Amino acid sequence: MIDLILFILVLGINILIHEFAHFYFARKANILCHEFAIGMGPAIYQKKKGETIYSIRAIPLGGYVSMAGEEVSNFVKKNQNIGINLDEFGNVKEIILNNESKYDKIGKVINFDLYGEDNNPLFLKLNVLGEIITYKVNKDAFYILSEKKKMQLSIAERSYENATLWQRFKVVFAGPLSNFILAFLILFILAFFIGKPNNNTEIGSSISSQIEKGDVITKVDGQSVATFDEINKVLTTNKTNKVTIELNNDKEITVDLTIIIQGLGFTNKPGDDRLIVGEVFGRDKDLKENDEITHILLSDTIKSEKDLIELSSWNDLLNYLNDEENTTKANVRLKVLRDGEEREVFYKNLNSNTLKKLGANYTNYQIGVTGTNSFNIFYPLYFPFVQVGNDMKQMLNTIGLLISPKSGVTVKDLAGPVGIFTLVSSARSQGVVAFFVFFAFLSVNVGFLNLMPIPALDGGRIVFIIYEAITKKKVNKNVENAIITITFILLLILMIFVTFQDISRIFR
Repeated sequence: MIDLILFILVLGINILIHEFAHFYFARKANILCHEFAIGMGPAIYQKKKGETIYSIRAIPLGGYVSMAGEEVSNFVKKNQNIGINLDEFGNVKEIILNNESKYDKIGKVINFDLYGEDNNPLFLKLNVLGEIITYKVNKDAFYILSEKKKMQLSIAERSYENATLWQRFKVVFAGPLSNFILAFLILFILAFFIGKPNNNTEIGSSISSQIEKGDVITKVDGQSVATFDEINKVLTTNKTNKVTIELNNDKEITVDLTIIIQGLGFTNKPGDDRLIVGEVFGRDKDLKENDEITHILLSDTIKSEKDLIELSSWNDLLNYLNDEENTTKANVRLKVLRDGEEREVFYKNLNSNTLKKLGANYTNYQIGVTGTNSFNIFYPLYFPFVQVGNDMKQMLNTIGLLISPKSGVTVKDLAGPVGIFTLVSSARSQGVVAFFVFFAFLSVNVGFLNLMPIPALDGGRIVFIIYEAITKKKVNKNVENAIITITFILLLILMIFVTFQDISRIFR
């Protein structure tokens, strides 16, 4: 339940500040905002304040600001029968477009202007019982679409499309920018309160009863170490599931390692010397926790069973994976024992070259300790820039790998809402710092992805604005809306596909 609440909060805050930034600058530009919505799908709560309806919708996976001029609204057509309600001056205040609502007059539309280009007056010319009457229409008049739904007229002077280029750019760009600002704020506060990591091997916390807070690691596998970076360098050459550590220059202990094999998508079970699979993640749909690995083969082509490498220990497996020629292969073939029965498992390898481009190792080792931090007045001033820069670099690398046919990375490897929920849960389990670093990373992702030049996203709208600025011509509204609708549908299909992959990983 806590993970679900945190998931909704993390995603909800990102959506809220993103959409509020759009909304704020739209209002500053005097653009009429019909609705400010958090979530998608049917509304579960709505409240009208001023001229805007504020909504919370059932599916907490997005949001939007509905601005006048974004839609192509042909609610009224010539020869259409409509009802109207008049104010005390005889001007139209409501245009009735349904059969249930009450009306003062009803007639057939002869002519109309409900947009008011160049500040032209709004009017409706109706045939009312054989008499042709021209009614003045208030600029704040409403379409009554049903007894429960109405929409204010999207007139020219309040429309998004008639705002200046600079105003429109600010409205669109403000959303992604707000996500970057949120990430900077999270990282600034984190750096201020947590402090700068000390460049030594003093222990701040430990999950091992053999290592206490304040201990200093002086050697790892007989090699002297002075920083955690040096510890990690020694561990990357490790070929077993244990490591010998010297503490305080006088106490030597053996610690069980957590081995995370990124390319193969599973971990060991610390403390169990057998080749038992611990947590399973990534691509492998058929591998299960507690499977015992007996054979392995990484290859680019299908090979016979005699090519399988027999394994009897973590030393055997890690020696095999330390050979980069093996880890760059495309396919994984494992033989495992499950409930005493031998099975074979096949899936795609996440090769070491791809992982290097993402700044990750094929195999990682953890000894279950963290270092210490100290307050540094300058650290919060540069840490957010470094971290956001690294996050954006990772995003760019991921996109590059997605479009590269040789990387082995496909849309199946992306995380949708269910995957994000799993990541939130994982980050929370690693502590406060890991959770907020992930929170900031997700904020950068939301901002970055929205700036991609895809018509249904903010980046696509910015492309339309740049096109107009260069050519001095607006993109045809019907063409623009058609392109946005098509790409939105494609993105929705992609989201459904990615979500299906997320769920299949959970229930494999």
